[in-house]
This record gives sequence, C-alpha cells and structure tokens, in this order.
Amino acid sequence: MSQLPAHLSAAAPFGDDRFKGVASLVVAGSLSGFAVLFILLAMIFRVPAFTVNVMPYFVSLLVANLLQAIGAMVNVRWITDRAVEPGTLCSFQGGVKQAGNVGTAVWSFILSVCVFRILFLRTTSSAGLRYLTLCVGWLAIVLAVSIGPLAIETKAKGPYFGPTGYWCWITQAYPREQMFLEYFFEFMSSGLSFVLYIFILLRVRGNLVHRSDGWHLRFVPRSERWMLAISRDWLDSSMMRVAARLVWYPVFYGILLVPVAISRFIQFSGTEIPFWATIFTDTLFNLQGLVNAILLITTQRLITDSACLPSFSPPRKVIDMASSEAAGITPFVLPPKESSDEQQSASASARVQTLRRTPSMASTSSAGTIESVTSTDSSAPLNRGAVRR
Repeated sequence: MSQLPAHLSAAAPFGDDRFKGVASLVVAGSLSGFAVLFILLAMIFRVPAFTVNVMPYFVSLLVANLLQAIGAMVNVRWITDRAVEPGTLCSFQGGVKQAGNVGTAVWSFILSVCVFRILFLRTTSSAGLRYLTLCVGWLAIVLAVSIGPLAIETKAKGPYFGPTGYWCWITQAYPREQMFLEYFFEFMSSGLSFVLYIFILLRVRGNLVHRSDGWHLRFVPRSERWMLAISRDWLDSSMMRVAARLVWYPVFYGILLVPVAISRFIQFSGTEIPFWATIFTDTLFNLQGLVNAILLITTQRLITDSACLPSFSPPRKVIDMASSEAAGITPFVLPPKESSDEQQSASASARVQTLRRTPSMASTSSAGTIESVTSTDSSAPLNRGAVRR
C-alpha cells in the first residue's frame, strides 16, 4: 500500500521532515529484507523442520516479503536526490512494490488454506496439487502487476507507474486499478484468513465437533471449562498448540494491514491524512518480512505434516453429546452413543469371554454359568452358585 493524498502525487523536493519520514521506510524495508534473506540462505545450508505441504508456501511468502523490502529500499535514491523523479527506476519500484504487496496477500491466504486442510479437514495435498498452486499463485501475481502497463495504461492518463508523492506506485490516474489490483487482494486475504482460522480454533478446541449425524457447535459454561483440560488427551493438546502458533501469521498480517487500510479509506472519503500518519502506517506495513521471519523461526518445529497426524476415522472416547465433556474431545469424529440394549449385550459378551478364558470355570456347570450371564435381565446380580472354583 503506497498511496498518498492527491496534493502530494507530484514530485516535490524533500524537506527535513519528509526526508526523515521516507528514511524510516528504508530502515523498515532493510530490516525486513535482511531478515528474510537470512532465512532463505539458512534454508539452503540447513534442511528446515518444515512439512513438504507448507514449506513451498512459506518460501513464496518470504519471497513476496523480500520484494516488498526491495521496493522500500529503493527509496534510498529519492532521499539522496531529495525528490522522486519519473523514469525506469520509478516504474521498477512501483511494479516491485505492487508485486510484493499482492504476493504477500496471496501467499498468506494460501498458507491459511493449507493450514485449514491440515488441522480442520485433515487431508493431504499431492505433489501435483502443490506445483499447480505455486504456478497459479505466482501467475496471478505476475498478471496483476503486468496487466496495468501492458493493457490498461493509456497516453491520455499517462504512465501507469509513477511518482505518488514520496515514492513510486500506481499513479492517481488509475484509482480503480489501485483498488482492484492491490487493495482487493489484501482485504480479501486478511478477511478470509480470519474466517478460516476461526473455524480451525473452534475445531481444535472442541467447540465444533463432527458426528455421523452432522456438525455440532458446543460451548461449555465458564464454571465447567476446567473439564476441558482433563478430557483432552495428549494429541488434542498438541493440536491446540500447533493451531495457537500458526494463527499468529494471519493475526499479525491483519495487525500490520489494518492501520494502513484505515488511512486509505479515510483518504478515499476525501479527508486529508497527515504525513506522519501515512509514514507510520506504511512503516508498520513494511515490517511484514521481519515479523514473518521471527514467526517462522519460533514456529517451524511446531508445523507438522498431515501424514504424521492421525486421521479422523479412528473412534475416540464414547461420550454423551449432551454433556459438557463433549466439548473437550477434539477434533475427531465422535461415534454415536450406544443404546442401553447394546451396552447390556456388550457387557454380557465381555463377561462370557472372561469366563471362557478362566480354566477353573471349565467344569460341567460352565454351561449354566454362560446361560446365567447371557440372560436378558443383565441388570440382575450374577448367580455366584453357578460358578464353582
């Protein structure tokens, strides 16, 4: 996001305050760029503990962050000259900034979808699907950047990429392209990722459970929430920890996006935004590479491959869906509760098997014992006289 108010859209000399403001963007971009570059180089010399399902998308996200950082670091030229001049470097900065911003939005959303598949749907992706996703994702990014200067730019409106105040981006002559070829990707990515992670957290916490008769949304009263920790097993707790770490990716993306989005909407309404507010929001936005690098270092060992996770199919603990304990069994399929007749029959069968395995019960009275155990009134006490030791 790189738009400034309309009265700043022409190239103008930098004053001291403008010089310091644009310099802060260079610092933020440099921090993000070096952090991302360090992570990418570390991946070359050390095999990271990533799953093959998510690593290509993490790498793509980091590459997009690197493009963002490069676009911000180009501002060194403008603060050196104390003015933004149209030309090849200006067009390069506009294209790189758009590619980085759109790419970050696209790969953040694809990463959210991948995590949704692993933690919610518990499905694996084939190598072919991963390659297809990578190709489609980067093709969409290239198309969003190139369609402007190649197909939309006109002589009447002037260059598609040019000075927009104190850096270069899509010029004010193309407001719809600013909205639909960048802002749209960012807002949709943040919003849809937020929705996906809500479903993921509900699932792994046990609020959203699935049975053979459909989905159920369960909530536990505050006074009974301590039961959740007791009824969860080690796998449920591990899944919650994984989801709790991964959810920070879209959360921080949203945190860094919201301030700059608010300032843009205020500008769209015709209200002028102070220069310091524009610089502050853009500086935060340019820290995405640094934030993602830190998150990647702290969460890489917690991202597991779907092939290493158990499927939803194995039956778990049989519970009554009406009880508060149901919310603590996560995130697997709950088998339907057995009827009382089925429970009595199963109990009687278990007793029969126990008697058959006991050598001392292989007497002539064993038939009477088995008859007694398998009687229809299973609630009656067992005839002790029938078992002779």
